[in-house]
Amino acid sequence: MGGVAIGPLVFSADRAPVIVALLILMITTTLIARKMGPEITHWATGAALAAAVVSRLGFVGANFAVYRADPLTIFAFWQGGFSLIWGVVGFAGASAWYLARQRALFLPAVASVLLAVAGWNVVYQLTRAEAANLPEDILLTSLGGDPIVPGDWLGEPMVINLWATWCPPCRREMPMMADIAAQDTGAALHFVNQGEAADIVRRYLSQENLLIAPVLDPGMQMMPHFGALGLPATLFISADGRLQSAHMGEISRAQLLAQIEALKETRP
Repeated sequence: MGGVAIGPLVFSADRAPVIVALLILMITTTLIARKMGPEITHWATGAALAAAVVSRLGFVGANFAVYRADPLTIFAFWQGGFSLIWGVVGFAGASAWYLARQRALFLPAVASVLLAVAGWNVVYQLTRAEAANLPEDILLTSLGGDPIVPGDWLGEPMVINLWATWCPPCRREMPMMADIAAQDTGAALHFVNQGEAADIVRRYLSQENLLIAPVLDPGMQMMPHFGALGLPATLFISADGRLQSAHMGEISRAQLLAQIEALKETRP
């Protein structure tokens, strides 16, 4: 699934290139500002903020029915949920408005954007990992100790959530994911616990009153197989076992449902 780990911080393959591009943009414009004045940094900051806001609003608008039920989650941006297309629109719109009034900044701004895009592409290529298929040689177990082979899940789109009870983001998203798992979404949800004993998992589910059928991966084999650098990791896999996309970190209801809808389009 790819990604970048910097100390305790883990960025998935879709976020790391964007973060690097923004850093390059801000560093480049700060250097240019030493000769041309602070106006170019004002443009870069404003355009980046516009891109973030419009990108978020574009995603919220496309999934408004979900956010309407819990409007405060609109501000939970750390859960993901941004539209790349709307982000580009926001950046371009803010840039056009500002640069039309500061025409001397046009060429330096274009050069800064080109450097940022080049940085984005380099990080994207480096973090892009070869998509892993559903493993056939990994043996998991049920909470009762029965053997489970992931290959038996083939035949329908699936979402695999890698989690642990000690992981705060896992605990925050679990009630929502359990609720989605109980619905008829057209995709099966498999909760694969990483490295914990059955009694720990059983106690956690009882304390939180969660009705799920967890799968145990005591050897934590699924994480390296899919290249997950941290927890939680949510994997979206087609009916024939191919990894279609992955989300690193806490996921929102809207993002989860949107990814499931995209996953269902891969059904043969």
